[in-house]
Amino acid sequence: MSDRGERQSLLLPILIPVGALAAIVVVLFTLSRVLLSLKPNAATAVALVAAVGIMAVATFVAGRKHVSGAALGGFVGAAAGITMFAGGLAIAVIGPAEEEVEPIHAELAAPENAIEAGFSTDALAFEADKPVELAFTNEDPGLEHNVWILDGRDDTAPPLFEGPDVPGPGETVYRIPAMAPGEYFFFCQLHPGTAMEGTLTVSEGAGGVTVIAANTAFDTDEIRLPAEAPSSITLDNRDPAAHNVSIYDDETASGDPLFTFEAFVGPATETHPVEPLPEGEYYFRCDIHPTMEGTVVVESGPPPEGGEAPPGEGSPSTSPEGGG
Repeated sequence: MSDRGERQSLLLPILIPVGALAAIVVVLFTLSRVLLSLKPNAATAVALVAAVGIMAVATFVAGRKHVSGAALGGFVGAAAGITMFAGGLAIAVIGPAEEEVEPIHAELAAPENAIEAGFSTDALAFEADKPVELAFTNEDPGLEHNVWILDGRDDTAPPLFEGPDVPGPGETVYRIPAMAPGEYFFFCQLHPGTAMEGTLTVSEGAGGVTVIAANTAFDTDEIRLPAEAPSSITLDNRDPAAHNVSIYDDETASGDPLFTFEAFVGPATETHPVEPLPEGEYYFRCDIHPTMEGTVVVESGPPPEGGEAPPGEGSPSTSPEGGG
């Protein structure tokens, strides 16, 4: 045997497993990229087709008397080709995977004596065609509560979402699929016919507004809300100090606020439902830092284009960069 033949016989036991490992890595990476671009059912079908094809090619290669580098290369090429062909066919027939939609955050609580007092609000508002993460807190000691959503305006309608029971005190996050525009009914299925019920409005723009607090200043001095309709205010607090948002009748901030929530320390984000307000102008502020203030415009119909300051684009006089 020549020196070259001896070297090949010594190297093959090392090169074959190394080559096989490299082939597996290439095939798995290619397959993962293809599957991630497909819808779930299509990805399953492609994975099965690719597995059968790869096993067939591997059986053919293993049945040869001599496994050369060319054979290993052919195996890798054939496996990748089978995967790409199956993935391309699936995309052409079924279509690519849909982009994941960021869920909307909302909150609801069952306070103590909720059976008589009801939920923390009887009016919820969700953005249409977007999934929702509803943070539900049961503050009622010794009692279980839940949240069901029905496809109608009362408890005779069929259920759309059935939230699991939550013992009190306790909390959970309900993941609610995207819903079509409309008016729905929510209630505690464990205590029907009590005060634990309300109306859910799902519409375009019903997700409410977002206000950013940074450097002891809000990013906008104007909030726009729909008249006579439930909405929500999300506070994105980026300060290590506590902030909140309260709405009053006017700048004197006398009497009880029309809307408020407990101040919290950042960085953190909270969303709170706003009960329907009559059309008109109101005053909002941070109760901890009253210089953080502005006007609430409540009007009928959708807000005029450009009427609501997008997050991070408040007026120059109250922008976070300007302090407060």
